[in-house]
Amino acid sequence: MAITVQNVTMNGVQLNAGGAGSSFTVTKRLVSDTPIDLKVAADVATLKTAAFGDPLDPLVTGTNASDVGRMRLRTTSIVPVPGSASKVFDVVGKYDQLYTWMDISGGAAALALPVEVEFDATPRSVIMYRTGTFTTSPTADLNTTTDIGGTKVDYAMKPVPALIPQMRVRVSLILDVATSGMTLVSAYDRIATATGKWNSSSFLHWATNTVYLETANISAIRDEYYRVTYNFVWDFWKACEQVPKTDVNGLAANDSNGSAITVTWKSQVRGTYDHNLIFNDQPNATLAKQIALEGSFLTYP
Repeated sequence: MAITVQNVTMNGVQLNAGGAGSSFTVTKRLVSDTPIDLKVAADVATLKTAAFGDPLDPLVTGTNASDVGRMRLRTTSIVPVPGSASKVFDVVGKYDQLYTWMDISGGAAALALPVEVEFDATPRSVIMYRTGTFTTSPTADLNTTTDIGGTKVDYAMKPVPALIPQMRVRVSLILDVATSGMTLVSAYDRIATATGKWNSSSFLHWATNTVYLETANISAIRDEYYRVTYNFVWDFWKACEQVPKTDVNGLAANDSNGSAITVTWKSQVRGTYDHNLIFNDQPNATLAKQIALEGSFLTYP
């Protein structure tokens, strides 16, 4: 059985902005010297190989410098031409990618993966013994043994319920395990290391030691693409709690109004991690970080 490509009857490309990705369609007419039965796997494989190759084969040599540089074969459609005695076939190959071509202001145009950010400013519920200006302000990993100062607001041994400003920020990235050099194993290692840690250097909107990674997850999109989502938390009290000093019986020492005499800050010791490293698996780490910060590649860098 010999198969030849008679001609390429059509090429089509669809280039989308944002996270929609892009696609490329090729239609080829193939001619066989013997009849082909599409119910026979070997015959179908021969046609497929002559036309486009195997699923996930690249359209071109992989590159971020071309608007079709990361497209891979997703589907192959084989249709016999009527009256050809099963010797002539129109074969359609559909390629696509989740990358978007970005004509970057101030930088070279290139492919990049989408970056999505969400904000949720839901306050944290706490119990409060002191308010106002504190002698010792909350900081990351803070555990004091002396009084924090401030104005007493508890009375008759009862603290006051309060809402502390808190901001949750969700940063969602696409991971291409075929080209980024990062596998699910290394993605897991990063999440395991970074979760619960304060930022060791300035990160997006925040100065050092002011935001921590609360949770993260990885979910499959398809083929070589995975979505990695990081959920960061900024907290007005740096995740600290006000705790009154007590004796060995668990009773707080109170003044004549029933207010705690000594109140301390207590918090979980989290350690630090450079959360900017989450952008390193993107085609352009600087660009990905800029989109996460300002919402658009048009402000690059």
